[in-house]
Amino acid sequence: MKNLKYIFLSIIMLSATFSCVEDEIMIKEGPVVEGSVLKLNEIMSKDVNDAPDWVEVYNSGTTDMDISGYVINDKPTAAGGYSIPAGTIITAGGFYLVDANESGESISSGGEDVSLSEPNGTVIDHTITPDMSSNVGLTWAREIDGAGDWKVSSPTPGSSNGSAANTAPILSAEPLTEAIEVYAVTASDADGISSVKLIFMPGESVQSIDMALVDGEYKTSVPKALVGQVVRYYVVAKDNTGLTTYYPSNGNNAPAEFTVVGGVKDLEIVGEMDGYRGDVTFTVMPLYPDQVDEIRLYYLLPGEQQDDVNDEKTKVVLDQNGAVFSGVIPALNTEGDVRYYIRVEYVDGTKTYYPIENGGDFNHDLGTTWPSYKVEAITYDAVVETTVTSTEGPVTSITFPANPIPGSDINVVVAYASSEEIVEARIYFAVGDTPVYVKANKISGEDDASFTQTGVTINLKDAVTDGDGLSLSETGAKVSFYVRIATNTKEYYYSNTGAMSIDDTPGGGTTDESDAFKADPTLWNVYTVQ
Repeated sequence: MKNLKYIFLSIIMLSATFSCVEDEIMIKEGPVVEGSVLKLNEIMSKDVNDAPDWVEVYNSGTTDMDISGYVINDKPTAAGGYSIPAGTIITAGGFYLVDANESGESISSGGEDVSLSEPNGTVIDHTITPDMSSNVGLTWAREIDGAGDWKVSSPTPGSSNGSAANTAPILSAEPLTEAIEVYAVTASDADGISSVKLIFMPGESVQSIDMALVDGEYKTSVPKALVGQVVRYYVVAKDNTGLTTYYPSNGNNAPAEFTVVGGVKDLEIVGEMDGYRGDVTFTVMPLYPDQVDEIRLYYLLPGEQQDDVNDEKTKVVLDQNGAVFSGVIPALNTEGDVRYYIRVEYVDGTKTYYPIENGGDFNHDLGTTWPSYKVEAITYDAVVETTVTSTEGPVTSITFPANPIPGSDINVVVAYASSEEIVEARIYFAVGDTPVYVKANKISGEDDASFTQTGVTINLKDAVTDGDGLSLSETGAKVSFYVRIATNTKEYYYSNTGAMSIDDTPGGGTTDESDAFKADPTLWNVYTVQ
């Protein structure tokens, strides 16, 4: 705001920008004050629309006064206050007004000292403004110019405090939207506020809701409407003399309105960072969760397109847990941008999107406008194949990758020959630094399409441990495993050196080396996923 100087008849008025300072309510004693014809007369500490605070001084004397160097301060002393410019004259019975653009002295709406001092530092007037946080647009003023008690008053800047007229309440509000759960407005009046009401009209119904004064604002919870409804509303404030003010102005005849469309209230995305290759989890809290039919997450992997020609998006229907919905874009190892959006569909058929489609750049039919994150492919070492050969029993060799790439096939190729029919070709496994035999942790190769009487290929990529679900193909997984071949009469266990342990008791024999073998994981094969 530009600095302005106003002259009202015999009034010299300087203008500056005061910004209202919200502060704690202050209660304290004032300083010793020397008498003077110059008096603090009116103080604005919380004006409407963030207009500047101001302080007014009154000359109660019968002669004009040069007030150059006098100090106005938001403290009970002169130190550090605003020094009135040289050449400033206040006429007899006249007013001098200055706001914070020029003075830099902001007045706390929670209550604060305001003092007037002579150039030599002698305090000649002082007051403590009360808490004005609920009196927006009103002033702290003397009942009589330069004398009498102080009171909350309608503002009369640059004129007599006795000229204040009975006016309707000052009402300040922002538009109500469906996303607002607690609606707050400010209302004030020198005669006091009798009531503030929100008139809420969803569809054809009408609700009159009393708003309560809380922390300087009139507040109420906002009722929930149905998605698809048009909600009309207005606020009416009434003072103790019966005068009323509406928001919007003329709101009783022309209410404001909005259409309930719902959508995403809160969205948490875990893992959405450039370079991240793991699962990215989306957690959505929608507006009106009890009216939601379904929430979908759509995404495009690097290289995929969505436009009027291509439809390559993937759909994920989010799982619901109470008022929260969640879903995942799975981990991948491919370089490029992953794009996504969210669609909320309500039981009435209304569909809303995140990001919001309301004239912005986002278009759910055009993938290049979707939000995105970048995946960076990792460069892996060449996979080293390990082969263990054996000259004992049916197995001749076991070949497997010692350092497989995460998510890739992990094929264990077993070659064998036997005069008896091979009925089982299995792998038993464990994950971690302290492997332990668990009977359920196995893959039955005899059920695989590759199984023959000379060999089988068993893929460990999708296997997980029983109970704790540890993957055999995730980065860093250390997997210990062994191969067991069985005929109708014997079971053969093979170590990482090709040595064989046997259990011939199924065929009536007396040798069973299997328990000792299973109990010693140092004999098992090992690979570690890159």
